[in-house]
Amino acid sequence: MSSSSSSSSYFSSPKPKTLTLFTSIASIAPALRETQQQQQQQQQQQQHDNDQTNRKNSTTFELEEIVDPSALSGYGGTVVFDPSKLSNESKRKLQQAEILITEPHLLAKLLLPSNTLSSFSSSSSSSSEPLLKSLKWCQSTYAGIDPLFVVRETLQSMQQWPPAFVLTRFAGVFGPSMAEYTLGRIIAHERHFAASHNDQLQRQWAASKQILQYRYLSEMTLTVLGATGDIGRCICRSAKAMGMTVVAYTRSDTQEGICDLYTSNLTVALQQADYIVSVLPSTSETRGLLSLETIQVANRSNGGKSPVLINVGRGDLISTDTVMQALQQQHLSAAILDVLEQEPLPIHSPLWTHPNVTITPHVSALTRGKDVPKLILEQYQRYLQDQDDKSSLRYIVDWNKGY
Repeated sequence: MSSSSSSSSYFSSPKPKTLTLFTSIASIAPALRETQQQQQQQQQQQQHDNDQTNRKNSTTFELEEIVDPSALSGYGGTVVFDPSKLSNESKRKLQQAEILITEPHLLAKLLLPSNTLSSFSSSSSSSSEPLLKSLKWCQSTYAGIDPLFVVRETLQSMQQWPPAFVLTRFAGVFGPSMAEYTLGRIIAHERHFAASHNDQLQRQWAASKQILQYRYLSEMTLTVLGATGDIGRCICRSAKAMGMTVVAYTRSDTQEGICDLYTSNLTVALQQADYIVSVLPSTSETRGLLSLETIQVANRSNGGKSPVLINVGRGDLISTDTVMQALQQQHLSAAILDVLEQEPLPIHSPLWTHPNVTITPHVSALTRGKDVPKLILEQYQRYLQDQDDKSSLRYIVDWNKGY
């Protein structure tokens, strides 16, 4: 445990609980430790001042970090996690965890019964029990939780789905970053920044004539797929602030007053667009949503527009083959892809070298360590208020819907 057990004498009711941290994001632990120290100092001051009200509302916590490089290594898209290599000490900490902070792809593997992890040591006393047997609440460090639903069928076949604990997404912080990415990419594409840079490398002045031909944001329409979530709303507001016409594709024709048009008709939403940006999660309803036929139908009725697709949601919205065919048939003029059907993108993929495709490695919005404590503390306080119900927690995942 990262803090001395003797410090518990400073704490008043409610007794602080342990947050177990298991993550590949190295910056989270230092940020939480700093917050932990601040909370402890504040608690001590309140005790000194005999401030009973604030002591009762304390958000003080203990922090238990699991560091197991033999089982978990890498970062970002290079993370490798092998549960069979977890040390017995790591297993013990996981089995004792009531509150766990981790990443969806790690949690998905931890959920698998130990007998499906063939290299678990049969002699280990902890291997015969579920790794997460005490877990009541898991806070994800990512907004998306689709890796969990990859293992759903396996768990369903063993009658271990849905999990017994509450899972909450890391949300409410990614909107500005994704809005910046989206508008930055639109501006860079319209102003042909890449062509200007190539001219510079060749020591040529305005050799690329397309840099003299561009549209203003106020002349274009942005269609946002998934416009009514936190991220979608932020993109809509930012695009409107820059003068764009904004069309919102939603599950219902909800009128929120931000966008110029709200529609649940995908064809209507697509045929308006100069740019299409998707922030949709991965669910049974959204996988393959942008089929070639759907894009073709929209393109035939949009007055000759060949929109640019920006995908910052989930890669299974559209297949690689569909992207390539839509580009070849000029139903799309370009694709800017931060998420892909398979990540990392295979080296032989034709997307790498297509002149009208821009690829970034899932970085439109990253979980930064310094952003984590604020949400964790807010959620932790809610958890302490009603540990039996837990409905006061924000961003709870619906195990049936998948988001």
